Amino acid sequence: MSSTTVLLAGLPRMLEDMVSSLLEPHSDIHVVRGEARDRDLISAAAAAGAQVVVVTRRDPANLTEVDPHLALAATVSIVALKTDGASACVHALRSETARLEDVSAEQILHALAPSHPIGRA
Repeated sequence: MSSTTVLLAGLPRMLEDMVSSLLEPHSDIHVVRGEARDRDLISAAAAAGAQVVVVTRRDPANLTEVDPHLALAATVSIVALKTDGASACVHALRSETARLEDVSAEQILHALAPSHPIGRA
């Protein structure tokens, strides 16, 4: 069974405790508490070994507010050519936003599932 590491980044203490208590009983989810003050969520996730980062924002649908670096990455494609020009790969990081209409324990756990667009590593 694969494990998902979830970083709780800079949540208010009460919300952090609520989310943590929801996730901790699940043996396939490892919770890491931390800070992401600079809003560089990719670096924070890498440092924690996390596949999922949970943050709080005034407008959770606004990717720029979540992390300006992610918002920029979602608009840029990279074409990487092999040095001899024989092959290439296109890397396109596209934002997938799935609004949780019901912020319940069941919906949060579903969002962390590997088959869910948001929970995919």
